[in-house]
Amino acid sequence: MRRDFIALTIVSFFIFCIFSSQSFAAVSSNSTKTKNITLIPIVVTATRVPVKENELPDSITIITKKDIETEQVSSLYQILEGEPSITVKRTGWLGQWTYVRMRGGKNQDIAVLVNGIRIFDPTSSANDFGDMWGIFNLTDVNKIEIVRGPQSSLYGSNAMSGVIQIFTPEGGGPFHTFAKVSYGRYQTKRGAVGVKGQAGPIGYYMSYSGINTTGLYKDSKYRNTTFDTNFNTKPFKDSNSYWLNTFKISLYLRYTYAFLNYPQWDWSSFQAYNDPQSQRRTTLWINSLHFTGKLRPNWDWRLILAYTFDKRDYWDPDNGILAYTADGNPVYDSYFKGLYKGRTYPVSFQTDIHFGTSVLTLGAEYYKEKGNFFSASSWGTKRYSGKVGTRAYYLNLFSFLWNRVGLNIGGRIDDHDQFGTFGTWKVGAVVNLFAGLKLKGNIATGFRAPSLFNLYDPRYGNPDLSPERSVGGDIGFEQDLLNGKINWSITYFNTHYKKRISFNYATWHYYNCGTANVDGVEVITNIKPLTWLNFGINYTYTNGEENDKNSLALVPHNELGCRVITKYKDFSSGIYFIYEGRKLAYDQKHEIPGYGRVDLTFSYTPIRYLELFARVQNLFNAKYESGAGYRSPRQSVFAGLKVSY
Repeated sequence: MRRDFIALTIVSFFIFCIFSSQSFAAVSSNSTKTKNITLIPIVVTATRVPVKENELPDSITIITKKDIETEQVSSLYQILEGEPSITVKRTGWLGQWTYVRMRGGKNQDIAVLVNGIRIFDPTSSANDFGDMWGIFNLTDVNKIEIVRGPQSSLYGSNAMSGVIQIFTPEGGGPFHTFAKVSYGRYQTKRGAVGVKGQAGPIGYYMSYSGINTTGLYKDSKYRNTTFDTNFNTKPFKDSNSYWLNTFKISLYLRYTYAFLNYPQWDWSSFQAYNDPQSQRRTTLWINSLHFTGKLRPNWDWRLILAYTFDKRDYWDPDNGILAYTADGNPVYDSYFKGLYKGRTYPVSFQTDIHFGTSVLTLGAEYYKEKGNFFSASSWGTKRYSGKVGTRAYYLNLFSFLWNRVGLNIGGRIDDHDQFGTFGTWKVGAVVNLFAGLKLKGNIATGFRAPSLFNLYDPRYGNPDLSPERSVGGDIGFEQDLLNGKINWSITYFNTHYKKRISFNYATWHYYNCGTANVDGVEVITNIKPLTWLNFGINYTYTNGEENDKNSLALVPHNELGCRVITKYKDFSSGIYFIYEGRKLAYDQKHEIPGYGRVDLTFSYTPIRYLELFARVQNLFNAKYESGAGYRSPRQSVFAGLKVSY
C-alpha cells in the first residue's frame, strides 16, 4: 500500500510538471535568468553530458579539489564521511577494510566510475568497488560527483542506490609543479609530488604520492604508493576540417600498490585482535584511452577503450594464540593464503546531439570481465576462474524548457552472457516555481548482475541466478535565496529491492530470495553570509528492513554532517562535525553505539609558493566504533607543508 501511494504521488508530480510547463510558456525568459550563472556548478554524471546543477532533478553532491585540500584527507572514504545519506564502515585506520552504503543500500548498490569507466573487482562476491575505498588516494582527484538514487538506466549494474564518479586531473595549460609532505599520529607519513603543463602539442600531468602508517594495532601497518598521469593532444587542431580540428586524444594511467597488515577477527568475542603476520598486497591498474570530438557544433562523440587490473595477494600463517578475551578465553589465529586477480576490458561509445536547450544522448558499452583466484585455509583449498561479457545500449533525453522546467528521461538495455537481457528506465523532472523555489523528483529502476563468483564458483556458484532488481524514487523541494547565499533542500526517498542474491546454508549455493525496503529524508542547508564564511549542515533519517529483518544492518536512523569553513587573507580553517546514531552490526544482533566526532583543519600561506597546514582529527578524543569490534582513531594531530610553483 505504501509503495502504491508513493508511486501515485510521483506520477501526479510528473503530470503537474507537464501542465506547469505549459502555464509558464508565456513568461519572458529574460525575467528568469539566474544571476551569477558562471558560479553554477556543471554536473556530468546525472545525464552523462555537462549540465548546470540547478537544472537537474537529481539529488547531487559535488566535492571539488578545493574541498579535498581544505579537509586535508588522503583516502576516498574520508572525504565521503558526513555527506548526505552516506554511511561509512571502517575496520580501523588508513588502508583497512572500508564499506560505503548510500540511502540504506549496500556497498554493492553503488556504482563507482573513474573518468567515465565503472571500476569494480570481478573477483569480489558482488562485482562492486570492494575495499578500494580505503586505498584510493585523493592526491590525484579533481572532482567527485555523487548522484543519489537508482542510476542503472545510464550506468547499468550495481547503480541501485547511486553513483559516485571520480575525475582525475588532465594535463595542459601553464607549467605547474608541487611537493607536499606531512606527519602525524600513528607515525603517519604522507608525501606527494606532481607536475602539469604543455610540451608542444602534448598536455601532460604526472604525480607520485605515498602513505606510510603504523595504524591502530601493534602490527597494523599500511603503505600506499600511487602514480597517476595524463597525456592529451589535438593532433589536427590546425586542420580546416571541423571534426578533425576538434578531435582529441587523452590517455589516463593510474597505478596503485598497497601493503596492509590487518587484525584477526574473533567471532566468539565479536572483537578484532592484533595479528603480527596477516598481510594483504593489492595492485590496482586503471587505464583508459579517450577519443573525443565534434561532427558538428551541436553533435559530440566519445570513444573510450579501457583496461583495469586488480590483484589481491593474502598471506596469513597460523601464529597460534594471539590474545585472550576479557573472560580469559584464548583467541586463535587462522591460516589463510589467497591470490585474487580480476580484469575488465571496457569499451564505451557515446554521441550527444544538442538542439536548443535539449540534448539527446545515445550510447553503447561492452564490458568483458575475467576473474580467477586460489585460496587455501583450514576449510580447504579452492580454485576458480571465469569470464563473462555484457553489452549495453542506452538513450537519454534532457530538456530545460522556458527557463522553468527540466525533464530527464532515459532507458538502457543490458545483454549479459549468462542471464540474458534486462532493461532499466528513469524519469525525472524539476519545476522552478517562484522566488528560487523548485519542486523536483525522480522515479527509476535498477539492477545488479550476479558476479562471476555468484555464478561460477565451483563450491557455491549458481549459473541460474537472476539479477537483483530495484525500483525507487525521490521527491522534494529546493530553494536558492539571496542570490545563492542561502540554499536549502528537503527530499524524501524510497527504494524497494527484490531478488537479492543470498547464500543458502542448506544447499551451500547462492540463490535469489532477499528483499529490502528503504525510505528516508535528506535535509541539506548551505549558507554563505560573508565572502570569507561558508556554513553547511545536512541531516539524514533512514528507515528500512532487509532479509526478513525489521531493520537495516550498518545504517543508523540518524546521521548529521556539519562544516564551517572560513578564509581570511592568507589564513583558512575548517570545523567538521559528524554524528552517527546507533546502528546494528552486520549480524543484526550486536549494536554499535552512536557517536559524535569533531575535526579541525588549519592552513596558512605566509608567502606565495608555501602553504603550512594542520589537521586535528577527533578533537575531543571520542571513543567509538565505526565497525563493531574494531578500534577507531583517537585524538590525532597531523601537520605538513606544500610548496608549489
